[in-house]
Amino acid sequence: MKSIKSMLMGAALVLVSGAVLASGNLNVSIVPAGKNKTKVYATNEEKCKFEVEVKNDKGAVVYYKRTVTPETTYAKYYNFSLLGDGDYILTVKVNDEKMENSLRISNGLVEVVKQRKEMEPFFALKGDRLELSWLNFTQEDTRLLVYSNNNVIFEKHLDPQFAVNYAFDFSKLNAGEYSAVLVTENNYFEYLVAKK
Repeated sequence: MKSIKSMLMGAALVLVSGAVLASGNLNVSIVPAGKNKTKVYATNEEKCKFEVEVKNDKGAVVYYKRTVTPETTYAKYYNFSLLGDGDYILTVKVNDEKMENSLRISNGLVEVVKQRKEMEPFFALKGDRLELSWLNFTQEDTRLLVYSNNNVIFEKHLDPQFAVNYAFDFSKLNAGEYSAVLVTENNYFEYLVAKK
């Protein structure tokens, strides 16, 4: 009995550690660093190229940088007072993962209003079955839509939970091109399917 409990506990630990590894490795911190200076510090477990973008409240890009060489850390001091007062989105992206930081700048001081972590979903077509797996860090409402010739032929509300998994069966559909779209509150992700 004790060995069965040990085996079950070991299996549970493997599942939990797998979920942690799959949850992404990007971390971003934004901290004051003196008068009119803010340090943006990002880390990733694997070496990668960091993309940093700042948009104003109208969606216009006011700053963009992509590192040249792959690294595990990105650190830079910014003088956000040069942008002027207002609301901004600072996004740090590596591979299929990004962290959006809502900033409010007032008199050169930066306040992080909200952080939002997002990873791209995983789509896999196995035979006539499309499998979707996505880590919903903010546990927001999501929908899966399937389009044919720009017409919605399927729509499914997915429960707002951390791990979103769903499979769609294409076997009863005619041959052709389809588009599966995962829609979140702030984004959408598209996967093209060619059914033969």
